[in-house]
Amino acid sequence: MKMYTLISLIVATLLSAGYSTVTLADITGTTSVQATFTSTIEAGTCTAQIQNAGGQAISTLAFGDVFKSDLVAQSRSEAFKIAFSDCVGVKSARIQATSGSGGGCSGPDSDGDSFSAGNATGFEIWKGEAGAGTLLSCNSKPAQSITISDSNVDVEMNARIVIAKTRTISDVTAGNVSAPVTFLVTYQ
Repeated sequence: MKMYTLISLIVATLLSAGYSTVTLADITGTTSVQATFTSTIEAGTCTAQIQNAGGQAISTLAFGDVFKSDLVAQSRSEAFKIAFSDCVGVKSARIQATSGSGGGCSGPDSDGDSFSAGNATGFEIWKGEAGAGTLLSCNSKPAQSITISDSNVDVEMNARIVIAKTRTISDVTAGNVSAPVTFLVTYQ
C-alpha cells in the first residue's frame, strides 16, 4: 500500500505542476499585433461640357448678325452653361476663363477684360447674367468657386459681345469675329 500512495502522490504532484503551466500560458497572452493598412487616393472628378441654353453640347456659341448699335448699347449676349455630370468625390470646383489657342485679351495692349475677337471687338464672359453677374476677366483671370452638392450641376454663364478695350465704335469694322476661350476647372 505504500507503493500505491507514493504513486498517487507523484501523479498528483505532476498533475498539479502541469495544470499550473497551462494556467500560466493562458494568462500570459499576446503582447502585440501588427497590421498594414493600404488605400489608393484618387482625385475627385466630373465630366464637364459646354452647352447652349437649351442643354445641347456646343463648341461654338453663335451670335448671328450683330449690329454696331448692339455694340454701343452692350445689348447682345448669349446664354450658355458649363454642365458638370457624373461627379464623384467632388465637393466644389473652381472655374477660370483663359484665352484659348491663338487668342488673347482685347485692346491694343492685350490687357482688356474681354477676349479679343478681332475688328476692334471682344467677348466678355459672365458667370450669371451679363452685366449683373460676375465678370470672368481675360486680363485678371479670376477663378470662380462653385459648390457641387449633387452628381450633376449646371453653371449658368453668358457671353456678351462688346467694343474692345480703348477702342470706339468708329474703330469697329464689318466682318466675322471670334474668340477662343478655354475654361480651366480645378476640382476640390
